[in-house]
Amino acid sequence: MIDSTNTTERLIARLGEDLDPVRPLPRLRSAFAIVLTVWATFLGLVVLGTDATIAAGSLVGNQIYLASFAGLVLAALGATASALAAGIPGRENVETAGMMLAAVGLIAGAIACLFGMQSLGIDAPSSPRGLDTMCFREGALLSLLPAGVILSFLVRGWTARPIRAAFIALLGAGALGAVTVHLSCGFLGPKHVILGHMSVPIVLTLLGAYPVAVVLRRLRG
Repeated sequence: MIDSTNTTERLIARLGEDLDPVRPLPRLRSAFAIVLTVWATFLGLVVLGTDATIAAGSLVGNQIYLASFAGLVLAALGATASALAAGIPGRENVETAGMMLAAVGLIAGAIACLFGMQSLGIDAPSSPRGLDTMCFREGALLSLLPAGVILSFLVRGWTARPIRAAFIALLGAGALGAVTVHLSCGFLGPKHVILGHMSVPIVLTLLGAYPVAVVLRRLRG
């Protein structure tokens, strides 16, 4: 007589042999802290290499510059938390709240700059030739490190919507890079802040979301 219990146990054991080892999902708080620590360290090195007193004076003495800075920080924190939550099942509320916070931050910063351009009118300062492009390029380059850290957590996690995750991850990384440039740039023109600083996360997201989503899908199998 065949022992059905032993047969069942052998079948289960064989099925288990074909399964890949399970990797623990990263904790949201730990991942968020790691991303911010890496970015803050990098930010400190960049700011130390520039005239920090100019940036500090700009933040304190110019309301438009301060408002755009606050908007970028909100966008960076919200989008980063949202992107990391996208890789952890059951954290959909954090993902949605982070996206909303990021949108509010970018919109508020852009409105502040547009209001500044409107109020200053013809007296609005024009940026030196090539400064908009230079700040944008630096912001995009400075976004690569936080983007790599955020995406590494998404690869380890389980992303049900890779395009959405890639979109918000690049938005957060772009905002982190833009904050770094914002602190190291002493030019206060609102038009320059929009073109050279706040456009970084938007352009980076629009250009890179789909390719990054394809990579995420392939890495996740």
